[in-house]
Amino acid sequence: MFTKHLRRTLSAAAVAVAVVPLLAGGALPASAATNCTPMTQPILQSVKPMSGASLLTASTSEVTSAATKLGFTDERGVLFNASPTAKPGLVPVYRMTKNGDLVYIVDTPGVGEYENAKTRYGYTSQKIEFYASSWKVSCGVEVRRYLKGAMHRFAVSKSEQTKLTAAGWKDEGAKFWVQAAVAPAPSPAPTPTTAAPAPVVTTAPVVPVPAAIPTVNPDPASWVRYENIAKPGETINETLKNPALVGKYLKLGKGVFEISNYRDAAAAIRVPANVLGIIGEGHDTIIRMKPMSSTFGSTVPAQSAAPATNQLYLLRMNDGLQKQMIKDVWFQGTAQGHLQNGVMIGNSKPGTVVENVLITGFDGNAGTPPGETFGLNWWRGADGITRNVEVDGYRWTGDTFESRVRGAKVGASPIGWNSHNRAKLFDTYTHDSSFGMPTFWQSNDAETWNLQSVRNVIGINHEESFGIIHHEPVMKESTTRRHVNFMSQRGTGSLTIIGAINDEWINTTTSGAVFPGARMLVLTPTNYGGPNANTITAPPTIVLKDGVTKAPFTWAH
Repeated sequence: MFTKHLRRTLSAAAVAVAVVPLLAGGALPASAATNCTPMTQPILQSVKPMSGASLLTASTSEVTSAATKLGFTDERGVLFNASPTAKPGLVPVYRMTKNGDLVYIVDTPGVGEYENAKTRYGYTSQKIEFYASSWKVSCGVEVRRYLKGAMHRFAVSKSEQTKLTAAGWKDEGAKFWVQAAVAPAPSPAPTPTTAAPAPVVTTAPVVPVPAAIPTVNPDPASWVRYENIAKPGETINETLKNPALVGKYLKLGKGVFEISNYRDAAAAIRVPANVLGIIGEGHDTIIRMKPMSSTFGSTVPAQSAAPATNQLYLLRMNDGLQKQMIKDVWFQGTAQGHLQNGVMIGNSKPGTVVENVLITGFDGNAGTPPGETFGLNWWRGADGITRNVEVDGYRWTGDTFESRVRGAKVGASPIGWNSHNRAKLFDTYTHDSSFGMPTFWQSNDAETWNLQSVRNVIGINHEESFGIIHHEPVMKESTTRRHVNFMSQRGTGSLTIIGAINDEWINTTTSGAVFPGARMLVLTPTNYGGPNANTITAPPTIVLKDGVTKAPFTWAH
C-alpha cells in the first residue's frame, strides 16, 4: 500500500565465535569503484597467544586493557583502515562473540551470515566496530577470514595469509574490503644540485562536494545538568519544567530515564517551548517508557477507509525556540500493547537539529494512518537538520547499549517529513522497517547526503514533494524491490538523485548486485490518490556521482 502521512490532522565475558565455518563462500558481487576516502580510522589487531583469538579495535585503550586483563598480549599494530561512521557504499561490521572467540561480520542479510552466526551458531552481536565495503573495491584491499578449531583470525597481507595457511588455519575467503594501512612517508630524497624542470601534471576535473552544515556542539555554559536540578521522585517531565532550564538544554548523563504512561493522548514527554532541548552522552543515555505502562491504547484510532492519525509519541518537541536540539540519546521503544510513535519535532524553527540519535522499536503495522507510525517525524516547520541518526525497526531491550538484546521487528516508517520544507539530512541509517521507509509528504526543497534505506519496504518515498536532491543515497534489499516512489495528485516538479548506490533492478522478485550506478526502479503510480489521478509528467533526474553522467533507471508510470 502506498504511504500516506499526517494529512488530516571487551569485558572478559564479552570477549567471547564458531567451531564450524559460519557460511561457505565469499562476499557480495564486485562493483565498480567505490571511494575509499572515508576509511581513515586505523584498526589495530591484537592476538591472544593461548587461544589464537584475534581482537580488532580502533581503541588504543582497549588494546592495553585486553592485554593486561584478557591475555591479548601479541599487539600487531594497524591491520587496515576503515570508516568509524556510516558513509555512502559502506556497511556496518559487527563484533560478534562466543566462548572466547571474536569474529567480525558484515550485516548483509542478502548473504545471511550475520543472522546465521546468531541463530545457528549462538554468537552474540556486541557492537558495530567499524564500517567497510561489502563488495570488492578497486581502491581497497580484501580482508580474509581464517578458522582454526573454534577461533577466527583476519589477514590482509599475502605473507600473513601464507603463514596462517601453513599453520593449519582454514581460509574462509574475503569477507569485506577496506583501505590499506597507510605506510609511513619515506624520507625526502636529497635535493639535486641542478634542479630538473617540474613535470606538467594534468588532472581530471574535481566535482565539487556540497558544503555540509557543520556539526553543532553546544557550549557547556548552555547546559543544565539533570542531577543538579532533578528532585527525588520527580519525572523527567517535571524536571523539564524547572525555571533553570529556560533558554537552556537539559543535559542527561548515562543511564535509563524511564517514564510511566503517557501524560496525555499525544505524548509521554514534552519538551517545553522555552527549553532548548535534551543532550545526552550517547547510546547509553536511554529514554523510554516503562513496558506495558500505557493506559492510552484506546485512543489509537482503528484502521479504516477514512483513517485518523495515531497521535501517541514518546517525546514531542513542538513550537520551540530557535536552534532547539535533541542530541546523543537512545529513544528505546518498549512494548505497550498498542501502536505508537517515537519522536516528533513539530513546527520547528530554522536550525533545529536532531543529531547522534538512535531510535528503535516503535510499533506500526500499516502504510497508512493510524497503523503508519514514525520513529522520527518532522511535522511542519522548516529547515530542520538531521545528522548521524539511526532508526531501527527492531525492538531492542537493555539498560546499556552494549548489553542490548534484539527482539521482534515492529517498526513502520523510520523518518517522515510532513509539510516540512528545506530539510537537510546527513549520514543517516534507516533499516528493517516492516511497513515503511524514509518519506517526504508535501515537503519541498529538501537535500540529503548519505541517506541509507536498507531492508525497508522501498528505498525513499516522495509524495507531492518536489525540488528534492539526494546525494549518494544507499537503497538496497527493499521488500518490494523498489528504490524510489515519486507520486502526486497536486501538480508536478523535480526530483534529483546523484551518485546513488543501490542493488540492481531486475524484476519484482530478484535484485542484482549492489554498486554505484546500478539500475534502479522508480514508481510513479497512475492511480495515486484516485483513479488516473497522477499529475507527475517529468521523470526524475538520476545521474552518477559526477553530477552529469546519466545513470540507468526504469520509470514505471
